[in-house]
Amino acid sequence: MTGLDALPPGATVRGRADGFNDYLVGPAARRRLLADRFIETFEAWGYGFMVTPLIEPLDTIAAGVGGAQQSALFRFMDSDGALLALVGERTVSVARVVATQLHDGPFPLRLCYAGSVLRNQAPNAGRRRESLQAGCELVGAGGLAADAECIALAAAALERGGVEHIQVDVGHADFIPGLLDSAGLEAAAREEVLAALARRDLVAVEAALEGTDAADAERRLLLAFPTLRGGREILDTAAGGLRGERPHRALQELAQLWDLLDAHAITDRVHLDLGAVRDWDYYTGPTFEVFSVDSGFALGSGGRYDTLLSRFGTPLPATGFVLHVDRCHDSVVRRAGTQTTPVVLHVSWESDAHEEALELARALRHQGVACACDLVAGGDGDVRVTASGARWSDRGQDEQGSVDAAVAALVAGTS
Repeated sequence: MTGLDALPPGATVRGRADGFNDYLVGPAARRRLLADRFIETFEAWGYGFMVTPLIEPLDTIAAGVGGAQQSALFRFMDSDGALLALVGERTVSVARVVATQLHDGPFPLRLCYAGSVLRNQAPNAGRRRESLQAGCELVGAGGLAADAECIALAAAALERGGVEHIQVDVGHADFIPGLLDSAGLEAAAREEVLAALARRDLVAVEAALEGTDAADAERRLLLAFPTLRGGREILDTAAGGLRGERPHRALQELAQLWDLLDAHAITDRVHLDLGAVRDWDYYTGPTFEVFSVDSGFALGSGGRYDTLLSRFGTPLPATGFVLHVDRCHDSVVRRAGTQTTPVVLHVSWESDAHEEALELARALRHQGVACACDLVAGGDGDVRVTASGARWSDRGQDEQGSVDAAVAALVAGTS
């Protein structure tokens, strides 16, 4: 009889909420291991692990994110009437901690974290409303070397986690706004072009540029922005004919960043993307996204956000990134296939050997072997314990070859 067959008359099956996932035995452990490997990599690069709450005051979050992200928050009221929200990202929480508890440094601060985030968004097109993220924030460092370190660290963490065939798309948050600035567009036309670019609507971009004084070079780049991707050579191509200082400065910074990434030996995985459309009100310099052939979504993203800390009264430059653990887990599973559940050795025992079985189980666990001891006598475990000793069962012979030699000797030594 199944659990559903055993339901009392009139009872209903309670399902989970849309956009939220259960992770069963096996996948849950692999997901946790993936997050652990990310954190281990961050710490190996000198980033200190920290924990921030899942809940923040609504006005704290509102100080750090735009209106669109605020509208996607799960909100509720505290017992004293204060408005709270479940965090949809953790960079703002880190900024709050730096401003209130770490404002004396020493800088630069290298901080990392892992935790769940929740977003009140429609659960369509594979979107999760709850997801696990791991990330780093490098606070108090304004140079391009810090941006290069974060990009290289994200790539190193993904490699450590077994995420293969990644591509890092690097852009600059000031390039397209700089183009519009050098084109001399009025505020209304500028906003219209930015909105069209965000929608990747070339027809609307061209219509918005009609009747403006945009020069040929700026017009050419704005209409070609989806194709402005490639290696270092596209920087020289894009610079041709540009008049404004802002877009030139963005291109120069990307050239310097490329050289730094080359020193980190990761330019074989980097594409420059001058048409990258990111949050222009948040990012202030280089930005990046990480993709894999095994995923239709970005596995991670980040960039420079030099104005966020000033909103908390501590003006400091900062850069960082986040890796989406669940998407990375999906990518690994697609490539490696469904993996078997981790091996757990089962110890069975005869009625006169319970204490001996428990002692063997303790010794196996001490050797790092996952081990379950039967609760009643007479079972058929991988290892059978009697008053005269322990031995591998027929079922356990396959497991004997997969355990450490010291563990196999431990079992043999009790015989």
